[in-house]
Amino acid sequence: MRSNMRPVMGSASLSGNYQSGLTLIELMVASVIGLLLTSAMLAAYVASAQTYQLQDAMSEVQESGRFAMHALLKDLRQSGVGVSGDLIIEGVFNTAADVTAFESTHSDLVIVQKNIRSEIVYLPGLETDGIAYYIGATGVGRIALYKNGDALVEGISELIIEYGVDTDGDKLVDNYIKLASMSVADKGNVISARFYLLMSSSATGVTGKAQQLAVPFVAVDTSDRRLYQIFTATALLRNALVVKEGS
Repeated sequence: MRSNMRPVMGSASLSGNYQSGLTLIELMVASVIGLLLTSAMLAAYVASAQTYQLQDAMSEVQESGRFAMHALLKDLRQSGVGVSGDLIIEGVFNTAADVTAFESTHSDLVIVQKNIRSEIVYLPGLETDGIAYYIGATGVGRIALYKNGDALVEGISELIIEYGVDTDGDKLVDNYIKLASMSVADKGNVISARFYLLMSSSATGVTGKAQQLAVPFVAVDTSDRRLYQIFTATALLRNALVVKEGS
């Protein structure tokens, strides 16, 4: 007896079609993985950009700081050439003239007097060079170190000078005093100068937060998040020591 039942054709192929395409859950998982990868790449890019900006600011600050220190040290070491108070110098007053039309709220004023064409003993008729250092605005939003009215290097926010005074004549510094606190006797016993430079980067927003600076720049506002760095050095006034030895 022949059976009337026939196999259903294509049943296997129909059942296979049920697994075609992606489910909603799979799409969501793939999207999340893609977002995570994109976020990781973006974070790496931002971190790399911040690191580059910080390194660039450090290079700028250190280069400017070294240049300014070299210039100040060179001229300070050649200063300290004194003359006797009773010596009449042709065309030059023995008492210091007042500085007029000078305005700076960013720094001390350093005036360096050096003898460039004679020995330590001053000879009438020979020229002397006077050099004035101060901090002033450049007119384009930056502050610079000026030398005799010419901008020498930008990025110097503050300049502070302390003078080493030899009070007992042993040719050793006994105290470092700011000019405003010096007596007449102290000024005649200066044998060294210690200066502090506060350098800042040209770019703002370099640091993650405002820096806390050390003495003597504790009160400086660093909310612009520039990179700030303090440079300090001490210059021995060699000519002043020679003058003291000969006096």
